[in-house]
Amino acid sequence: MYNQRIARLRQNLEDPLLITFLPNIRYLTGFTGSNGFIFVSDERFVFITDGRYSELGGRLLDQIEGAELEVYRTGLEDVLAAQLAGHDRVGLESQHVRWSFVHGLKAKTQSNLVPTKGTVESLREIKDAVEIESLAKAAAAGDAAFDRVRGLAADIDIEGDLGWALIGAMRDAGGRQAGWPPIVASGANAALPHHLSLGDPLGDELLLLDYGCTVDGYHSDMSRTIWLNAEADPEIKRMHQAVLESQEAGIAAVKPGVTGHDVDETCRAVLRKYDYEDLFVHSTGHGVGLEIHEGPRVAPKSEDVLAAGHVVTVEPGVYVPGFGGIRIEDMVVVTETGHEVLTKSEKGLEA
Repeated sequence: MYNQRIARLRQNLEDPLLITFLPNIRYLTGFTGSNGFIFVSDERFVFITDGRYSELGGRLLDQIEGAELEVYRTGLEDVLAAQLAGHDRVGLESQHVRWSFVHGLKAKTQSNLVPTKGTVESLREIKDAVEIESLAKAAAAGDAAFDRVRGLAADIDIEGDLGWALIGAMRDAGGRQAGWPPIVASGANAALPHHLSLGDPLGDELLLLDYGCTVDGYHSDMSRTIWLNAEADPEIKRMHQAVLESQEAGIAAVKPGVTGHDVDETCRAVLRKYDYEDLFVHSTGHGVGLEIHEGPRVAPKSEDVLAAGHVVTVEPGVYVPGFGGIRIEDMVVVTETGHEVLTKSEKGLEA
């Protein structure tokens, strides 16, 4: 698996590349530690880390043909410069390096350091069967937590506490805690798309949830909006119906060859009919994988073309300040002939 990924990377290289972004390093090696670098050229693949990860690095590199391990204890810049020696140009991941890092490395090397963008990320966008299985397991853990949400909410008084309960429910189902906190937005707080759920009281009516977990490092991401009492507010019902129709239309539009703009516009067209388009204040979706937000983008100006193996969210929403909001989100795999929805939870307001 890793040999194939590295071979694909080499096909895309114009110059040797110094990889510093940990999700990219994990994709190419399986490394889960906090300190690592990769130098890759047509001839060499060197994993560089400190003494804490020498044993782990050695085990991982046993799976990779021709891989070398370099363990440093002091002088990282000197170690990196030695790897770059003899190369006129070396690419750096421009979106993932600090100015101080580049400045320090420039002082140690004669190589011309050139910015690159998305060299590994573009490979990561297309998921293989192993990655899709991990994403499906993470989605299933989110579904399992949603199955318990009404029972959990009945015994909890604070939004943030329900968020922690959702994390526990996902762990019970095989997921690990994601690097972002669940959004638990009650009542008027649901009008805030990225509400920070801390000590606000959990009401007994409108509840917007946006949460996920990881399995093997791969994320899930789902949103549901429910009404905790027997009968929902009429305007909330209308908003929910509009968002549900919008989301289902957007999912139906997902297939190879369409752009992120196409899917986004499909969702907006439905909300436009309800006069809610101006209340949809974010993009329709994003790719999901080793990062919670990655390519391709599903947005008004996105020219990203969907292809088999992409995994994207479809998550339209409507938000009325001071009143409340609705968002419904699923993870969707682009297949050769269309799509498959990974998130299985019911979407009804009173489900």
